[in-house]
Amino acid sequence: MTNRPMTNLKKIAISLLALSFIFAVKSYYGGEITVRLNEPPDFSYSPASYSNLVFYSLVYENFFYLENNGDIESNIFKDYRYNPQTRTLDLLLKDNTRFSNGKPITAKNIKVSLKLFLDLNLASSRKLRRMIKSIGIETTANSNRVFIQLLYDEPNIIASLTTPELVLTAGKDQVFSGSFYPVEWVKGRYILLMPNPFYPGGRSYLDSLKVVFYDYHYPDVFLAEPGKLNNNFEELKAGVYQNIYLGFPQGKVGDNTRIAIYSLLKNFYKSIDANLVGLNALTSNEESPITLNIKTFSNRRVRSILRYSRIKLYILSSLKKIEEPFNEFLQKKRLSIETIYLSDKQIVNFMKNTPVKYLLMGKTFNRRMPIEEKIQIILKEMSFGRFDENYLKLLNQLDEMKYLKNEELLLDLVSGIIEKVIKDGFILPLYQRRYSIYIKNHVRGIELDYYGKPLFRKVRVK
Repeated sequence: MTNRPMTNLKKIAISLLALSFIFAVKSYYGGEITVRLNEPPDFSYSPASYSNLVFYSLVYENFFYLENNGDIESNIFKDYRYNPQTRTLDLLLKDNTRFSNGKPITAKNIKVSLKLFLDLNLASSRKLRRMIKSIGIETTANSNRVFIQLLYDEPNIIASLTTPELVLTAGKDQVFSGSFYPVEWVKGRYILLMPNPFYPGGRSYLDSLKVVFYDYHYPDVFLAEPGKLNNNFEELKAGVYQNIYLGFPQGKVGDNTRIAIYSLLKNFYKSIDANLVGLNALTSNEESPITLNIKTFSNRRVRSILRYSRIKLYILSSLKKIEEPFNEFLQKKRLSIETIYLSDKQIVNFMKNTPVKYLLMGKTFNRRMPIEEKIQIILKEMSFGRFDENYLKLLNQLDEMKYLKNEELLLDLVSGIIEKVIKDGFILPLYQRRYSIYIKNHVRGIELDYYGKPLFRKVRVK
């Protein structure tokens, strides 16, 4: 009889403890966070800048994730195995995976998404194109799988599929595979995202996420230069930077005109953003084996050369944020330069039918990537087929040199390629923008993957 009240007290205590855990978990659900990024051109996947890469990662799911510690994860596939004897990668989809509208994700969607990625003008796409022989699918009541047969044995094929640009899309259908999906877009202001109830990685803790494009307040999450310390924010160093280049895809440009427009753009960028780092290399100043000394002209000589030149400057849409300040800058200089903005996906096909002499473009890099890979990306993605047999020979040598693991010879070869690119008037580096991610203290769960891309799948508010 004396033990019964004690037992009841224990039961009550245990119940209260259990309730405290339930409410502790529930307190993480709900709320909205704001993320400040550059406005994307549309919802068609185009990871042309770091800001774009972050935005599209909210609404499109990657095939695989490479964690910072080297682990590989997938929210789409429940099993993936590579057979070296048949040189075949077998990808088995999770059961009952769906897009944001409830439509089932099938092996066909995986195949279409992979083919779209292979058609992109990216070094990572070309790398996979050289590996893959065929893509097959099997869709039955009990099996939903993809078979990727390779041309040669490649045990690290899964690692190649972790590239952040490889995402699951639904082809032409405007549905989404990521942790969020868009419900409202006010141009120039914001895009409102809601949690995807069918997200294969589990529903978000948030009620909504707003991506804003204006600068007059500090949102919960934003991109900025490293070292912008604030006690209310945590800084995640992404190890990512964007280089801005002036390219000459046709090559038929006089030396004076080339230097004049280069000088003009140097002055423009210096006038709008003091945080930009002057780029004296093709990749980053710290890692480059050589420093480039590129000639510039005075403002007076620039104006005399460009005043009646009728130049058409093509600019990739990932740099469209400069449109208004650049037009004002040209007016002050009394220069009439026509600017045409092109989407990054449009540029390759556009140039097949239209002569493009001057092209302003940006390229995003991760600091972890070896310098030789960055040089290959610059030549392959930004030359637009302009290099001749000599360049092809240099690129082949670079491929071979990577496996010899001779750092001195490799840097000598890289130096020679950089000097040749600049001497031949291929491309001129302008500035570099470096990135950190700042997160308000009440926001939890944002992590960086191996490539420096933030993952919002576990994001919540305190």
